[in-house]
Amino acid sequence: MKRIFWAVALFLCAGAAAADEHNNPGKGQFYISVGGVGYEGPAASRTGYDDFEVGPGIIIGYGLSDHWSVEALGARVESDFDNRYGSGEGDVDLRWLDFVYKLPAGEGWQPFLLFGGGRSEYDFDDVREDAKDNQFNAGVGLYRELNDFLSLRADVRGVTSTKEGGLEPMAFVGLTGFIGERRAPAPPPDSDGDGVPNGADKCPTTPPGRVVDADGCELDSDGDGVVDGDDQCPDTPAGVAVDANGCPPDSDGDGVPDYLDECPGSEAGAKVDEKGCYIELEEEVTIDMNIEFETDKAEIRPDHISELSRAVNFLRQYPTTNAVIEGHTDSDGAASYNQSLSERRAKAVYDYMIQEAGIRANRLDWAGYGETQPIASNETADGKQRNRRVTAVVSGTHKVRQ
Repeated sequence: MKRIFWAVALFLCAGAAAADEHNNPGKGQFYISVGGVGYEGPAASRTGYDDFEVGPGIIIGYGLSDHWSVEALGARVESDFDNRYGSGEGDVDLRWLDFVYKLPAGEGWQPFLLFGGGRSEYDFDDVREDAKDNQFNAGVGLYRELNDFLSLRADVRGVTSTKEGGLEPMAFVGLTGFIGERRAPAPPPDSDGDGVPNGADKCPTTPPGRVVDADGCELDSDGDGVVDGDDQCPDTPAGVAVDANGCPPDSDGDGVPDYLDECPGSEAGAKVDEKGCYIELEEEVTIDMNIEFETDKAEIRPDHISELSRAVNFLRQYPTTNAVIEGHTDSDGAASYNQSLSERRAKAVYDYMIQEAGIRANRLDWAGYGETQPIASNETADGKQRNRRVTAVVSGTHKVRQ
């Protein structure tokens, strides 16, 4: 019988080691276990109860917390005795109080540890005065859940005596009923509120609202080292270097990242295609900047800076174009003087575009046409004002894409 007992003990221990998640009985529940007890107490050498016998037993318990419960056991085992006072049949009554600690569980199995103590009373059937023995026990057990209110229970214990010492086995097997609704266990702490408990959270300071994996760490869908919540460029191809925002660098600022840019070094503000290369013009374009001058003057008027900016922006957008700055005058004065004045006006605009606007000199040229190309009558003051002007002729070629 002892061999069978220890085989059961090993089976229960193995089941406890394999479990991983469940709680039964629950916090705040009373429970009653009714079943059979197998017992041979450590006082057998003195009392003569030397057989491992089976008898009825009952356990009444209460769940103190998510892990702890307390229970009282009462049992009676009938056994033969043979000692110096005589021989016969008698009873052994067990009255113990134990504390139970529930281990992690799963799949309907609830392993637990228990320890406690109490008193065993030996009735010698009138042969002599009954014997009493204070005893302690500790062991391991399992619940096997049948439904929300009923489980199978089995435990094995080692029992020792304050008088006799030694260690003898005891076992309980029966059905357990649970009374009342089970209190929901307190959820494990989750400091950053990402749904992963602190104990399993490898990234415990995740900002609120972020999507995380099973380890509590934010996702990085494109694998660029920047988590999705911070990634402003979430579809970066594998192996492409990115900045702190998860975006590939764009060294020339043309809107095409370096890894796609077949024409690096584009000028700032230039229009480019999807490969980062300049979009070029296909025909000659004349920009009438409407830059007018006072009589006999070659200084640019402040109110015409916006007109100059329009031409400058056009040249920046199309960096492969070239421009000729053309100066003109009205018909007042000598033709030779007007030729010189028109050249000075063209040169003033030319210098502004290079020195103030930063257009490269090799893209610009200038010429003066004096009074030879009027656009209005020189017989009126308004016509003369319109003829005192500078225009720009911009030309380029369009790149045909196959």
